[in-house]
Formats: sequence, structure tokens, C-alpha cells
Amino acid sequence: MYSILIMGLGGDGAQTIGKIIMIACELNGYAASFYPFYGSQMRGGESSCVIKINTENDIINNPTLNKADYFLILNDAYLYTYGKYQNESTKIIALTDEEKKGKGFNILMLRKFADEVNLFKDGTIDEAIQIKFEKR
Repeated sequence: MYSILIMGLGGDGAQTIGKIIMIACELNGYAASFYPFYGSQMRGGESSCVIKINTENDIINNPTLNKADYFLILNDAYLYTYGKYQNESTKIIALTDEEKKGKGFNILMLRKFADEVNLFKDGTIDEAIQIKFEKR
């Protein structure tokens, strides 16, 4: 079981990363839960989500977070809020200021996470991105 906390500000792409990870889980046959949290602001307010992944395809009985295995930090403005979910084994994945310049830095974060976890079959993240952004 993997517990992932993605944190950022509204407009950073935390929800988008979470949704793409959920699609990738479905493509790989994993059970997963997605719990979004965001303030009432469209941009600039807190935006985070919790994802739990069970690679054994069992039911996830409790989607809430006790301690995170991974922190994906798009914006560290709310990091102090989520410190209680960190323990000594929590892996923090963050971008440098240079990597955050321009559009699409959330997809860069997603790829860093996928490389770190090595959980998804080759090509799954690209396929999940394509599914997420295809026009319907």
C-alpha cells in the first residue's frame, strides 16, 4: 500500500497529477482512492490531494491519511500544515525553483514521482496523460 500526499496552491496542478495517477493505477489494475482537498479560491488557495494505491488490487478500506509514504510538493507554502503526516521514511519529491518556471511543471513532478516509485509499467504515465487530456 502506498500513501501519497500532493500539495500545492490552486492552479499548480495538484489535482491534475492526482487524477493522472488514478488513471495510471486503473491501467495497471491497481486499487486506488483519490481524496481531493482545496479551498474555495480558484487560484492561490490551498490545493492538495491524498492518493492511496494498493498494488494487490484489494479494497482500500480507509482512504484517509495517517502517514504519507511520499510527499509531492508543488509549492511549499502549506508544507507546515502537512508535517504531521510525515515520518522518518516519508520520501519528499520537490522541484527546484528553476524547474517550476513555465507551464507544465506539474507534469515534470508527475514524471519524477513515477521514476522514483517505479510502480507503473513502461508507457503507462504517457498513456494516462493522453487519456486525461483527450478531448471528449
